[in-house]
Amino acid sequence: RPLAIPWIDEHVPAIVEAWIPGEKGGAAIADILFGDYNPSGKLPVTIPRHVGQLPVYYNHKPSKSYWLNEGWGNSYADLNFRPLYPFGYGLSYSEFKYANLEILPGRNASYGEFTVTAEITNASNRTGTEIVQLYVRDRISSVVRPVKELKDFARVNLEPGETKQVNFTLDYDKLKMLDQDLHWTVEPGEFSIMVGSSSGDIRLSGSLWIE
Repeated sequence: RPLAIPWIDEHVPAIVEAWIPGEKGGAAIADILFGDYNPSGKLPVTIPRHVGQLPVYYNHKPSKSYWLNEGWGNSYADLNFRPLYPFGYGLSYSEFKYANLEILPGRNASYGEFTVTAEITNASNRTGTEIVQLYVRDRISSVVRPVKELKDFARVNLEPGETKQVNFTLDYDKLKMLDQDLHWTVEPGEFSIMVGSSSGDIRLSGSLWIE
């Protein structure tokens, strides 16, 4: 499980997380630390700022956002309420730029398919791999939905200066929810589409509509 590491975060410029890396783990960690390998891993959990901050997770309900941002302003007297490292976070020796989000079609039926595309550019002088993440939010629904949910991701290998187009498909299975009667359904309305490097680093956003 994630550890609370505020002192390490304040005093160490970069952290390598290696959970049960196996007998070859030492060599792999050394390759990353000495720059022989460009890391691309992303956190499958959220790391809190303090042990007392739990529970902390990216896909919380909208009510929590309201109280944190507008109600309380901050849920702690002496602590930032945001996580230390959000779900999906990870460093690389490369820098990646996101551009040109496109969602087609803009409107479709509940059993239709949508294609989400974006362009990813390696803006550094090192070959690297980015994990592009696709999040979705059902804006208005008959039951409360999270502020964002990871629906897909893609590994993109890029040479220095190279740009590639990433394609995602959103269909009924990725947009469906359980309604009040525990039936799977996709309700009409607006869905927010978010593409980014982590749950806390959304680079591109748009919308699609279910008719």
